Amino acid sequence: MTSHINALNTAIYSKLSAGTALTTALGGTAIYHGVAPEGKALPYVIWSYVAGGHENMTPRESVNAVIYVRAYAADAKKAAQLDGYAAELLETELSMTSWDNYWLAREESIVLPEIDEAGKTTWSCGAYYRVRLD
Repeated sequence: MTSHINALNTAIYSKLSAGTALTTALGGTAIYHGVAPEGKALPYVIWSYVAGGHENMTPRESVNAVIYVRAYAADAKKAAQLDGYAAELLETELSMTSWDNYWLAREESIVLPEIDEAGKTTWSCGAYYRVRLD
């Protein structure tokens, strides 16, 4: 079986970058895994693999994972709008190579302001998503 992490990363990027409303609001495919490129202008979306792994409950290979998808923008309203577009895209299962995604659910919403050394505020808005694969 191929790496569930690599397959999941590919599926998330494919799902989010195919969203017309999201990419239009971002001004392109400003969608990144882990971190945005240094100096990247707002807005953008980032996802991270947060936790999880193989369940080891049956001989069948299955995975229970949590991903964190969040939007960054100069104001809370724009970050929430982008999060809404991402949430709509993630309401359906992911299309993955070598894995079946049978569960994808938003679990915890998170809204946070970040203030840099110059006093500039950047807003993030997103959620943890539970992903189950076999």
